[in-house]
Formats: sequence, structure tokens, C-alpha cells
Amino acid sequence: MNAQTPAVPPETPCWSAVFSLFMGVTSLIAAEFIPVSLLTPMARDLGITEGMAGQAVTLVGVFSVLSSLLLAPLAGSLDRRRIVLSFSLLLALSNSLVALAPNYGTLLAGRALLGICVGGFWSLVPSVSLQLVPSRDLPRALSIVYAGVSVATILSLPLSSHLGHLVGWRNVFWLATALGGFTFVWQWVVMPSLPARPGGSFRNMLALARCSWVAAGMGGIVFSYGGYHVFFTYLRPFLEQNLALRPDALAGVLLAFGIANCVGTVLAGAILGRWFRRALLWVMPAFAVAALLLLANLGLIVNLALVLLWGLLFGFIPVGWSAWIARGLSDRAELAGGLSVALTQFSIGLVAAVGGLTLDHVGMRGIFSIAVFFSLLAMLCVWLSLALHVRQTGRPL
Repeated sequence: MNAQTPAVPPETPCWSAVFSLFMGVTSLIAAEFIPVSLLTPMARDLGITEGMAGQAVTLVGVFSVLSSLLLAPLAGSLDRRRIVLSFSLLLALSNSLVALAPNYGTLLAGRALLGICVGGFWSLVPSVSLQLVPSRDLPRALSIVYAGVSVATILSLPLSSHLGHLVGWRNVFWLATALGGFTFVWQWVVMPSLPARPGGSFRNMLALARCSWVAAGMGGIVFSYGGYHVFFTYLRPFLEQNLALRPDALAGVLLAFGIANCVGTVLAGAILGRWFRRALLWVMPAFAVAALLLLANLGLIVNLALVLLWGLLFGFIPVGWSAWIARGLSDRAELAGGLSVALTQFSIGLVAAVGGLTLDHVGMRGIFSIAVFFSLLAMLCVWLSLALHVRQTGRPL
């Protein structure tokens, strides 16, 4: 198969390569969020404020948007196996720079490299997955890959905080470096050749965005991620202030939230594989109902159950939208993946800003109201995307 021939899904799945992508996701997302639980010692050691240290997380998002939009047009016919391996090496280099950082500038340089890895890798996930498993196994493969997000959340928050107290924040980043190195070796051994797909230009990216059913779906990506993250961003203040949880109970709930998210990701792979359209359509009103019940404040036990449901439902969002790209845009999966990553980062940043103002002036009731509104808009966009796809192609997605 040459570089200009559209890739055909294999007849037999390459599960070892899929699990190596899972490890790549785990390594990337853990590295992205490790500073969240280590801001204070990092700031003290580098002689900066905690706010400045927090920009190390923000910078990752900025560079991930740029990387996601530029990867497909600039990579050309380069074998995607080489790109995936390059991202794993850059991940290890990024964490090494942070671990060695003598000053703030070096810290930011290391985090900028990580942002390039995050955006580029996520934009490749749908197209690479299509070349590793048959179409029938795609939802399952995507659920395995995205389970790395849940595992990384558990690793990067409570575990990195605990290890930071024991061995220091720099050694936590050295451990992250070792994880990236292990990922590189694994992928080097098991990852097959991944020929580039044709048409990865800026002109084709703009043409893709002008397609009505694609534009509706991209709107669904913005509103679904926004509806989830507007509450997730302020989950800890809700648990601490509104539910008055003690520190030990808070840690337990956060851990349970991560586990629920992991379970939801696994369930998403099974359910989307059998009832793709129904599941993608109805998960958003489920978010809206959960937000309305949280708004009603039905008591501690019910609220905690709804928080865990929130984490479980999120598993359907990344798996569902990646499957949407792979099913409907298999020949332009890299372009669509890049656009979706950029829109996801935009959505997360937008609701973090809007949610912060809302929380300060209205409180959690305002946060839940935004979550309801965004979730219903996402449902409308999903319905439009599915309906327009049938009208324009003559077949269901």
C-alpha cells in the first residue's frame, strides 16, 4: 500500500498495538496533569508563584491546539508509525526537561513540547485505530485507548501528590519520563506501518468544516465537552463547599469518580458498537437530567450518586465522537481528528472561563444551569448531524 492509497481496515485486529496506544494516552495525560497536584512544591523550588506554575498546564492546551491543526497538513506522506514513535520520544524529553528545570523558562519549554505531543497524538487516534482493527472492533479499540484518560487521572492526581511528598516533585517527573520511554519501546516493537492518507491539506480542512453534517457534529463536540467540563472543572469546590466533605472523604470520591469514568469508557465501547446512533443521541439528555437533579439538590447520597454518574457518562463522549469520525470520515480521519481536538481544547477553555465567572456571581446553581443548556444543545447538534448525513449520503451513519 503506497502513501496515496486510502488505508483499508485489517481483517484481524492488532490488539497489542491498540494497548500500546492506551499506554501512550496514559503517559501523555498523566504528564499533562501531574503539575495540578504538585504546584506548591514546584513553585517554591523554582522561585515562582503558584499562578505562574499553573500556566504550565495552560501552555499544554495552547500548543496542543496548534499541533492538532497543523499535523495532517504538514506531515504529508510520512508513515504515521514514525510520528507516533516521535511523540513518545518527545514525551520523554518533555518530562526530562521539567525534571531538570533550573528555571521557569525551561519548565515552560518542556511543557510546550508536551502540548505538541498531546495535540498531535489525539488528532491521530481515529485514523490510526482504523488501520489497527476491523471496522466491527473499532468502538472496542477506541474504548481501550480512551481508558488511558481515566487511568491517567487516577495516576496524576492522588498518586503523584503522594509520591511528591515521598521523593520530591522532580523524581515524579523522572518516573513519568520512564513511563514515556517504556511506551516508546512497546510501540517500536508492536506498531505496524501506518501509511498516510491522502488529502491532508489546509484547503481540505476548510472544505471539511463547510460540510453541514460535519459542522453540526463539530458543534456537538464543542457543546458536549463544554457541558461535561463546566461541572468537572469545579467538581472539587462542589464537593468541599456544597457537600461539606472531609479531606479523606473527598479523596475517596475523587478516586471513585475516576473509576466510574473508566467503567463508562469500557461500557461505551460495547454499547456504541451495537447501538451507535441511539447511544450518541441519548447520552446528552442523560447529562441534562443529571444536571437538573443536581440543581434540585436531593440530598448527600443522591448528589454523590449523580457525581459518579457524571463520571461514568463521560466515557461515552470521547469514544462516541472518535467513532463518529471513524465511521463517517474514515478517508479524512486525520483532518477531522485535528479539528475535533482543537474544538475540544477551545470548549474546555471557554467553559473554564465562563464557569469561573458564573461560580463567583451565581454559585453552583449557575454551573448546573449551563451544563443543562450545553447538553441540550449538544443533543440537538447530534440529531442534526445524523439526519443531515442520511440526507446527503443516503445512508445512516
